[in-house]
Amino acid sequence: MYARTVNGCVLTFGVSGMLFRDALVMYDRETDTLWTHVDGRAIRGALAGHTLRPLPSVHATWKEWKTLYPKSLVLKKRGEFRSPYESYNRDPSKLGIFGRRDQDRRLPPKARILGIRADGAATAFAVAKIRKAGILNTEVGALAVVLAAPGKNLPVVAYDRRVGNRLLTFTLVEGKSTVIRDAETGTEWQLSDGSGVEGAMKGARLARVIAHPAFWFGWRGYFPHSKVWQPPEP
Repeated sequence: MYARTVNGCVLTFGVSGMLFRDALVMYDRETDTLWTHVDGRAIRGALAGHTLRPLPSVHATWKEWKTLYPKSLVLKKRGEFRSPYESYNRDPSKLGIFGRRDQDRRLPPKARILGIRADGAATAFAVAKIRKAGILNTEVGALAVVLAAPGKNLPVVAYDRRVGNRLLTFTLVEGKSTVIRDAETGTEWQLSDGSGVEGAMKGARLARVIAHPAFWFGWRGYFPHSKVWQPPEP
């Protein structure tokens, strides 16, 4: 997800029908510039060299989203919804339209990951491993992050672990699936918006972290030097 304003101009985007490194290429209707959707770079046209500003978002099923945001409204589109990529998404042998080979076996090529970048560093977090851990406190470059998925019906969320000058370490809260607690102050924080709701830091708010949902092979195609998060040795 990106902000649409570049140089003071609000852009409207469409799908170009082209691919770059097996990823969708967008175009803006105002200047016909081509943009990659993985990193938001303008790769051809009047705005080449610019980069769209990423916005934090949550990748979730409707069930996961409704569990965390029960009062949400939903945009209902006309007609039956069916993804034309359903068979492609389920087939682990199909890697892009060019039949790319798996050259990096740190993860299965179609493992679902959340990719985080900061300070020139990039790390891929396998969604299945985040869910198995429930919560993890780590760093990407100089960015201290917490990723949490306390239950199977909740999406994975990512927040900055720093509030002001304080670095926090988070744990799950038994019996409460929609909050996490920091070990330093005992404050409980809502997963839905990062707000402190109980404890010494009540009223403060965690900042969301930009986390890109992707297949591992697609993320690696853009960021070949990306690290892959692994759980610590027991």
